[in-house]
Amino acid sequence: MEVKDDETLSPFIRGKVHIIQKKRGYRFNLDSVLLADFIKIKKKKSKIIDLGTGSGILLILLSLKYKDPEFYALEIQETLFDLAKRNFSLNKIKVNLLNGDVKNIKKLLPPQSFDYVITNPPYYKTEGKKPENEELKIAKFEEKASVDDFIKAAFYLLKDNGSFFMVNQSNRLAEILYKMKKNRLEPKRVRFIYPSYREQSSHFLVEAVKNGKEGNIVEKPLIVYKDPKEKVYTEEVNFLLERFV
Repeated sequence: MEVKDDETLSPFIRGKVHIIQKKRGYRFNLDSVLLADFIKIKKKKSKIIDLGTGSGILLILLSLKYKDPEFYALEIQETLFDLAKRNFSLNKIKVNLLNGDVKNIKKLLPPQSFDYVITNPPYYKTEGKKPENEELKIAKFEEKASVDDFIKAAFYLLKDNGSFFMVNQSNRLAEILYKMKKNRLEPKRVRFIYPSYREQSSHFLVEAVKNGKEGNIVEKPLIVYKDPKEKVYTEEVNFLLERFV
């Protein structure tokens, strides 16, 4: 498998998977691991699509948990599209990978064709200090598509009662839940992520159901570090990074 001069090849989850990543561009972080663990696939022979797949890490992790789904992925950046393609091949995962814009989803895929839609979208709005690296800027900021675009695409792609999974920053919770409900994606499960026991929530995980009934569960908090100064993970997070499943 080709690894370019500006890339690294790293084993992950005790060598269960191997990931090619950019040295200075986009690199996945813990959020992707926590989202992959939060995602629950109940339907066998289901179709799953990852919107904005980046390096492909979400589907690679899900392939450790679930062997039956038919995987799809969408990525707008050609550099990351190429990266994801090589990572899927390296980890021997069959994925229908598309290079395209989530805002043009109706031209790329038929409606109501997926059981699950997952995404770790750009967190930041267009204002604010941005990275000079173009790849990183597009991955982190809503330069090409907003969270609203991802939510609308999820509604379009999902079958009735299909599930949409997302991770995002906690300071955008009210905005995102409002937009989900506005687009008939009913939030059903929410879990807040805390850097440590003494800090406020930084991120949240959410599952919403297309045309679902009202009513939701707020799950127990997910604490990342038991000792943030020494960067010692809690047992739950350490288990995910060491074994995952």
